[in-house]
Amino acid sequence: TVTAGIVSAKGRNINILGGGASIESFIQTDAAVNPGNSGGALINTDGKLIGVNSAIASPTGYYSGYSYAIPVNIVKKVVDDLIKFGSVQRGFLGVSFVNASDLNEDDKKKAGIPLNTEGIYVSDVPTDGGAYEAGIRKGDILKKVDNREISSGAEMQGLISRFKPGD
Repeated sequence: TVTAGIVSAKGRNINILGGGASIESFIQTDAAVNPGNSGGALINTDGKLIGVNSAIASPTGYYSGYSYAIPVNIVKKVVDDLIKFGSVQRGFLGVSFVNASDLNEDDKKKAGIPLNTEGIYVSDVPTDGGAYEAGIRKGDILKKVDNREISSGAEMQGLISRFKPGD
């Protein structure tokens, strides 16, 4: 099936995977998705697949205006990994972070983040991980991943998840 919808946001984290180290970077759309109905393909006006409608966030459990699609580049990587390795190979940065761009001055003061900070603020870096080994430290501000600008933690995690461990 194909469901018509209009994209209203990208890089959405809707916390359906339990938080923590889960990767969420959904495309938000108004395509109808209900229990037992995947919603089908999310396509652009040229008929090209851009995502797979797969989730809703609703107080009733039924469609109420917003649905979420898995971006096609993530779908492709998962499929390729399953075929090649038998499991999903997902990169993991290994930092705790705050999206400083979303904080007001009071919240930045409370968190000890400089007031002029915009971007992803690294709040902690375990010393036994790849991020620390690569030179990332507490207080760093992340603005790009693989030379692509990022504007949210969900977007950053989505880009990092495209890599394999050790990349």
